[in-house]
Amino acid sequence: MLTTIATGGLVSVVGCASDESSEPGEGALSDVHVEGTELVVEYDAETSATGLAVIAPSGEAFAERELTPGASQETIPIGTSYPPGTYTVQLVDADRVVAAVEKLLRPELVIQDLKLGRNHPEEMYEEAEELTISTEVILDVKNTGTGPEKITQLRFSGDVPNPTPDEFSGSGIAAIEKPVRYTNPIIEPNELLTIYSESLPFSPSGSEVECTSEGNSGQFRISLSSNVVEQDTEQTYNVTYRGSSLSDCQITIERET
Repeated sequence: MLTTIATGGLVSVVGCASDESSEPGEGALSDVHVEGTELVVEYDAETSATGLAVIAPSGEAFAERELTPGASQETIPIGTSYPPGTYTVQLVDADRVVAAVEKLLRPELVIQDLKLGRNHPEEMYEEAEELTISTEVILDVKNTGTGPEKITQLRFSGDVPNPTPDEFSGSGIAAIEKPVRYTNPIIEPNELLTIYSESLPFSPSGSEVECTSEGNSGQFRISLSSNVVEQDTEQTYNVTYRGSSLSDCQITIERET
């Protein structure tokens, strides 16, 4: 959780969530939205309020600011370690709430598409080596929620040649800019992000499945762990391996509905 940003003499009033000013002409909050990993608060520059307070879902102070006279916007860092839930944004004057609105901050990851690099080499990232193209996957993830999220790990289980080991410590997500091997990408609300695996799930050196001329069918699951929401995002795929060996195998996948 972010440390509360304290400013001298600013008092927040917890428990009030009115969208209207207490007196006409005092000014109100006009917009509260997320940009990247920050909460942007826009308000009437003529407000009589002297401070801004953000109250966490727990009811505790999340952040506080003294307003600059004549300004109409404040930016509050959210980061990717905040508790998800409904926050209350308040304009305050001493111990009086001038205006307040509620804002839900909760990311929600959705796995929209998965492709094998070997079947779509033209969609792999630039500088991807032949081994990477033949063994890794391309994953499209969308954040349909209202808060930013950090993806901490991509894992494969089930009928893939090389499932992610229990003791695997990396994120399993390729860092496009080397020399770093793994990355923990941040995904903003409404953002569609393409990531690439970095754990060789379809390596021919794996021994968990066989490729046969008749076709060997099964299922595998991908799991995304993240920082804000504790529950993993998962999706299951049907897979068929057809050929003489894993090194020369036609692999087809289909999303399970």
